[in-house]
Amino acid sequence: MSKKVRLIWMAAILLVLSNFIWLKPILTMRVDQPKTTWLWHTSQILDQSDTIIEFMDKKNVSTLYLQVNADIPDEVYQDFIRKASEQNIEVHALDGAPHWTTDQKSVQQFFRWVEKYQSVSGKTEQFAGIHLDIEPYILPVWNSNLQETIESYQQNIRLAAGESALLDLHFGIDIPFWFDKTFYSNSMGEGVLSEWLIDQSDSINVMAYRNKAKGRNGMISLAQSEMDYASATGKQARVAIETSKSSEGDYLSFFDKNNAYMEKQLKEVERSFNHSEEFRGIAVHSLESWMKRK
Repeated sequence: MSKKVRLIWMAAILLVLSNFIWLKPILTMRVDQPKTTWLWHTSQILDQSDTIIEFMDKKNVSTLYLQVNADIPDEVYQDFIRKASEQNIEVHALDGAPHWTTDQKSVQQFFRWVEKYQSVSGKTEQFAGIHLDIEPYILPVWNSNLQETIESYQQNIRLAAGESALLDLHFGIDIPFWFDKTFYSNSMGEGVLSEWLIDQSDSINVMAYRNKAKGRNGMISLAQSEMDYASATGKQARVAIETSKSSEGDYLSFFDKNNAYMEKQLKEVERSFNHSEEFRGIAVHSLESWMKRK
């Protein structure tokens, strides 16, 4: 092979490689990311299960966080989860409240209910994960005794992570975007609270409750550090949005925005984070308000 031919082949190979490198981010970007959502009013599955599942299927929902209500019979959960699984929708057991920050008994009772339910349910009727929404900052002691409150919260999160592992269930939690600016110094060590929580869980939803994607106060900027840390540590992460009416300010929710505007903003968020293998799309709070949108 002549020197000229070799040079031509080398140039061709370099061209192919450079194009592949340039195209790789585009090729690996995922479009139409599945969504997740919360259902707090569990009684709705008693008589609206088909409507709920049909809506989730239409909206490309892959995971539903369903609040546990011990007053609802097991067979109702079983029937609903079985129907959801037929549409490839996972159902995770949801619960949590601010008092769970310091109340270990409530956490344990929740897991004993889930354990019992799993033991009497078939594989397609079982919960596929655990999801906690505790929001410790709502407690007055968050302001008056921050480090002790954070430590109690961490202890219960660690307890929940351990219980989830024993049940062989995925463990996810909701965190506000500003936990990356919240620091702890206690028996757990020292560090950034958001990073500690990501380390303890299998997945997080970053509650970046804003109704715009871009800008200094937009969802992308607010969720960036948590998304980066989750990506670096191999943990699944979603950006959570609000669709219910907010008493804290119209800019926190898409309640007053039309669907076209909302979808445009969500696509911007997805485009910004789709390069990450750990990004799992948008979490829409909540199913009740989402279904009411026109």
